[in-house]
Amino acid sequence: MRRLLPILFLSPALLWAQEGGAPAEEAKKPKPKTAGEVVIDDPGSPVEDPAVVRKELARFQGAFRKAGKDTTAKVELLRKLGNWDHPSVYKELAKHVKSSDYLVAVEAVVGCARQSTSKDKAGKLLCKVTAKEKRTNVLCAATVGMGKLGYDHKSAYKEAEKLFKNDTAEKRLAAARYFGYIKSKPAFRMLAEVLDEPRSEFDADDPRNQPASYWKARWEEWSHNVSYYRWALSQIVPDESFETTAEAKEWAETQGKELGIEW
Repeated sequence: MRRLLPILFLSPALLWAQEGGAPAEEAKKPKPKTAGEVVIDDPGSPVEDPAVVRKELARFQGAFRKAGKDTTAKVELLRKLGNWDHPSVYKELAKHVKSSDYLVAVEAVVGCARQSTSKDKAGKLLCKVTAKEKRTNVLCAATVGMGKLGYDHKSAYKEAEKLFKNDTAEKRLAAARYFGYIKSKPAFRMLAEVLDEPRSEFDADDPRNQPASYWKARWEEWSHNVSYYRWALSQIVPDESFETTAEAKEWAETQGKELGIEW
């Protein structure tokens, strides 16, 4: 299995070419297949004319009511509203982050994450969502959204840290992206420690070992996520790249302290 690793994880990595300090996901990455890969576009277009905002909001609210239980229509309306950037637009989007329809909630969260003129309020809101939300899709969108907003408050970091440590799949992926977006030096070691292929400390026939199905699932999660871990590390230390935990540890112990990174 190990001989296939270069193909399996270098191909996804090609989707994460760096440009201006941000990943290529927004520009070239295909539609996300998993919750942790949620794509959040750049901020909406700022609008200053109150009349334009009122007109757009009135149009949105009327169409949203008319949509009734049509989830697809509601999601599209929220996506279009997120193309605008204004405090009143943020307030409208924020109303829908607790929607019982998770698709609507996700799109509302994504829209809030695009409101640069309300980034502090939006960051606080998404942090609350991250702390209380149980639905993986909404939780991941809020976590990545905090990163896109550059919301690096201590409480936000703690929520992302919790997700990273308690999960090995989607929530960890979203947390890793958050750390990369905010260029979190404290997260360096956490990210570095999951670079290596997961493996058991016991022999295959040892009764203390997990079944083969467990390790297969762990390996598949790791092979899908590892390019994101590398991307996050590349944002924290732009001039370095790390393939293994040993490489990252050696760098941290010899050069990391100069940049405020400790192992």
